[in-house]
Amino acid sequence: MKKTLLYLAAIFLFLLISISIYVLNINNYQREGKITIALNDHPIKIHRDNNGIAYVIAQNKADAIRGQGFILAQDRLFQIEFYRALIKGEAASLVGSSMLQSDIKMRVLNLVGNAKRSYQYLDAETKKMLDWYCEGFNEYLKVGKDEFPVELSLLGIKPTPLTPQDIISVTHFVGLFHSQNLEDEVLSLNLAASMDKASELLPLSINLDRTKELKITTDSISLAFSSQTHKLFHQLENPMVSYPKLGSNNWAISGKKSQSGKPILSNDPHVDARILPGLFYPIGLFCPEFKAVGIATPGIPGLISGRNEFVSFGVTNAYGDSQDLFIEDVEGAFYMQEENKIPFTKRKETIKVKDSANVEIEIRHTKRGPVISDFDVFNILTDDVVSLRWSLAETKSNSMGLERILETKNVFEFREALKGMDNMFFNYAIADVEGNIAHQATGLVPVRRNKTGEVPSKANQQDNWLGFIPKDSLPHMINPERGWIGTANNDTRPDDYPYYYSNHFSPYYRYQRITELLSENKKFNAQDIWQMIFDVKNMQAEALTPLFVAALETEETTKDIAAILKKWNYKDGINEVGASVYNVLYNELLYLVLNDELPDELEDMYWENVYYWNQKVDGFITSENAFIDNIDTPQKETLSELIVEAGLKTKQLLTERLGANQNDWTWGKIHTIHFVSPIKKEGFGSGLLGAELLPKAGSNQTLNRGGFIKNIEHKFETSWFSSFRMVADMNDKEKMIGILSGGSAARIFHPYYKSQLEKWKTGEYIPYWISKEKVIEYSEFQLILE
Repeated sequence: MKKTLLYLAAIFLFLLISISIYVLNINNYQREGKITIALNDHPIKIHRDNNGIAYVIAQNKADAIRGQGFILAQDRLFQIEFYRALIKGEAASLVGSSMLQSDIKMRVLNLVGNAKRSYQYLDAETKKMLDWYCEGFNEYLKVGKDEFPVELSLLGIKPTPLTPQDIISVTHFVGLFHSQNLEDEVLSLNLAASMDKASELLPLSINLDRTKELKITTDSISLAFSSQTHKLFHQLENPMVSYPKLGSNNWAISGKKSQSGKPILSNDPHVDARILPGLFYPIGLFCPEFKAVGIATPGIPGLISGRNEFVSFGVTNAYGDSQDLFIEDVEGAFYMQEENKIPFTKRKETIKVKDSANVEIEIRHTKRGPVISDFDVFNILTDDVVSLRWSLAETKSNSMGLERILETKNVFEFREALKGMDNMFFNYAIADVEGNIAHQATGLVPVRRNKTGEVPSKANQQDNWLGFIPKDSLPHMINPERGWIGTANNDTRPDDYPYYYSNHFSPYYRYQRITELLSENKKFNAQDIWQMIFDVKNMQAEALTPLFVAALETEETTKDIAAILKKWNYKDGINEVGASVYNVLYNELLYLVLNDELPDELEDMYWENVYYWNQKVDGFITSENAFIDNIDTPQKETLSELIVEAGLKTKQLLTERLGANQNDWTWGKIHTIHFVSPIKKEGFGSGLLGAELLPKAGSNQTLNRGGFIKNIEHKFETSWFSSFRMVADMNDKEKMIGILSGGSAARIFHPYYKSQLEKWKTGEYIPYWISKEKVIEYSEFQLILE
């Protein structure tokens, strides 16, 4: 009997080991040795460190970019292929009807067509860069068939060669999510059609550095032709990869504020990187023309954030307004243009849907662009006929910008390279070894005749677009006397700025905290700058908490939580009870302030658009605006009464979820972050595929971002956060320091799937080398592409 049990145990152990070996190798790829490819000029060496970061070492620029394309395909083929399907409007053919509305949106916007049109304007230098990247990517498709990721076979994806136009379409896709004006104008239109006070809800943007108001008018919002909304709000299904929505912080100090006498730059892009391995790809690129390291967007050559030997750079979203909606005056199959009847042009598209019938759509076009109101996915809830004009459908740039920055030697060359960046709307922070620091906004933004673009315009009138803001005139700051620059998705337009750049910005609280920290009379080192990334002081809470405490102390039933807030330090740490009380109470108070005025069908749309309302509604609270009163009751409510009501709801919610002991109401118990696999995001087996649920410090208003969308379920799961952290000390000639909230390989079970996540969780960093000698010294694997 004992021998039998031992025998069975041995078999079980053997099977367990065999399964483990199989699982660990099922989704692996070649990391060392040699692979023969056809299109390189010389052998390309690819070194990987113990975190899986690939460093491409080539003998010329062409091979460096070919190497990048090859290694991106090896690590992120599934991710890139799914993005390509998403952009082309072909995701439903892979996943099914859940992605149909997304496909309709992409077909209407026609990113693929825009990319083909704009490609013809690119210069020879840019086209060569795109060709090299495609050559490397496509070489992997030929030689790597036996090691393709299992995710492809699970979805039945057969990779096809990458084209330069595909790459351009990715930049348009990123640009789509950088400019939020489409969603803002749709919301404004819907509000105007259903409530009298819609104009009072238009976004408020404040630049703390401005000393006087901008001389820009605000549109009238009484524009809707129809008198009310009568359709339902449609939310898009989340795809298997994250949309490239970008928040972020960046800042740089000059040598006058650093201990080394050289600039130090920091960046922490805030994206939804919960789907492993994350949106960004860490990589180093080395050739005689440049040595650079940082993060890339899969499917686009070069780097978006990082450093070379001479310049460091980091991005935030600038939210340049590149989109306008127009309400068309329609007569049958015609639209009116200054007394003229013009026929709509039409385009038909057929969308394949997995396990279902094909769906055919017909898209009407005006001279401005597609009629988006014909499709429910755009959430125009009125009967207005609305067309979209988008600058990226009209770009004639001769470059992408990204391909130029790798070889720049100082801030001024870097700013010049960014002039080609029409498709993406970044705030770049830049620092160089010469001691210069700068902020520079990018993107193709129209100059409007009416000086604003917040709400839809009537189409049957004179053309509102007079060209585009000159690139030298985009918001910027160079070597300020104060010794630092920084952005946090805030309004950066300076005094007397003559153009309407956007009115979709983050509240100023994060920028206010950057200002508070960097204005200290001290000299900073790289460690100080690194620690700033983890700062969780909530400047909004510092402004509003005294109002909350004063109100809560007036009632016996809320004095206990008033005491919690009174001793709270305004920091959204995971062990802070005050952070839970404040954030839940604020969340509840917002509903009490506005939900009585908001039409039921627009509540989700409104609260989902955080930057639209955040600064404006905070102003209502601090000024005891007329919106404070509940219009559904005969009596007039005061702010104090609403705060008490929100306090009681807060106590009820926290008690239900965390128990009656208020010491257990810590922020990290309700404010979490959930890393998941795209294959199975939750439920049985998700943990085996890499899923992890963690407490998360920070909130919407802290530098250490823990952003969450306001929702009726009262959930506080982090949606966007510092997915990549970096600090580049320009006195350090060997490296910058950084960490990614995931890994390099988009392959379940692979050791690089979340190879940097453990250090990200503990706040550690790793070296990102710009020294070729250090790359070789710390190399664990070397692959040679012959």
